[in-house]
Amino acid sequence: MKISKKQGNVAVLDIGKTHVKVILFDTDKLEELAVFQTSNKIINKNPYPHFDVDALKVFITNSLRKLSKNHRIDSIFISTHGACAALMSKGELILPVLDYEFDGPDQLKDEYNQIRPAFEQTGTPRMDGGLNLGAQIYWLSRYFPEEFSKVDQILFWPQFWSYWLSGITASEISYASSHSDLWDIRQKGFIDLEIYGISKKVSYPPLRSASTILGPLQKKLAIQMELPDDIPIYCGAHDSSLALVSTSLNRPLPCTILSTGTWVTIFALGLDKTEISEQPGLMISCDCFGNLVPNFRFPAGKIYQNLMQKKNMSSLKQQYSSELDLGLANFESPDKAQVINNKSQQIVDLSNLNVQEIETIISEILAKQTLKGSNSIGAKGTMICSGPFSNNSIYLNVLKENWSYSVICEDDHLGLCNGIAGLILNNQNL
Repeated sequence: MKISKKQGNVAVLDIGKTHVKVILFDTDKLEELAVFQTSNKIINKNPYPHFDVDALKVFITNSLRKLSKNHRIDSIFISTHGACAALMSKGELILPVLDYEFDGPDQLKDEYNQIRPAFEQTGTPRMDGGLNLGAQIYWLSRYFPEEFSKVDQILFWPQFWSYWLSGITASEISYASSHSDLWDIRQKGFIDLEIYGISKKVSYPPLRSASTILGPLQKKLAIQMELPDDIPIYCGAHDSSLALVSTSLNRPLPCTILSTGTWVTIFALGLDKTEISEQPGLMISCDCFGNLVPNFRFPAGKIYQNLMQKKNMSSLKQQYSSELDLGLANFESPDKAQVINNKSQQIVDLSNLNVQEIETIISEILAKQTLKGSNSIGAKGTMICSGPFSNNSIYLNVLKENWSYSVICEDDHLGLCNGIAGLILNNQNL
């Protein structure tokens, strides 16, 4: 079938950890035409906490059908959060898609640490729970051997959805290399799954660029969504990496990209130095073009949410002193993160402060941690901030007061959508 060549309106399936959006974006005018949003629900039932794939399919199908009544949809592009993989058997899910916040993989932490590749090879630090994809896969292979014995293919999360839409499987480099323990950043290839004791019959689909058109929308879905069946489906990529594209193509480098949400992720673009020693939160991954990019990340959105819950116990007995030098300990984990006095290293009890003070303190602390992370990867140049924290004036003011360059805010979604538009245009010009 001939695939439509019109690329003006792209439907972006933005599957975030907390929220899922279907955004119709005009790639010519670089503006949003419509947005639908829902929560990304976790099913906390056996065999382990997992994503509600069926509910996501219903939401996406209904959203695209509604969009089709008032707008032209020319293509579909998938963007997702990291640390998520679908284990497939003969084209079908064989095990539920594990929630990376589940701590089950830590049951084999010592075993896994003995066999996982070194940071120098993967650019990946050791993270909690299932945040390393290799740890997820290792745990699933050991705890569910009967089901895992049927696995023949591993699909990364964006490509699970592009497969659902097109029926064509693929892999993509920005996702494969992002804190996965599955990609060799020096040799530029997948790490052999045999180091994890996994059979050679388990494979990854062929590597494709994020902007590769895998094929047209499957006819059965086109009927359900009331869309033409010649709509092209792009391979898709990691959301944070997509947010880099527009800057990489259109701005002078070096430049710093700050993507905020459930995770704050900082990317240092245009740096030649990637020989950075291992430290918490720091990693080196590939962008959508295969370039190595130092980056730093921590679950700021989750930490904010958890610490704000302290307001339920708040009182006005104690007032916050702005002279206190407060910081964040155990920032890699939303559940373990604690506010500390940097001078005494003592834990600070937020429950004695009122709601407004707690919000100010948390925002300032998260901004300081963002700046520390930026410095740890040698980030330079204009800082471009997008996502929910770009609407937090306290957080932003701390950045602006302490960053040596300008700080620019982009509207929510625009960094992601502009990046996708840039990829599509770049692909057309090849």
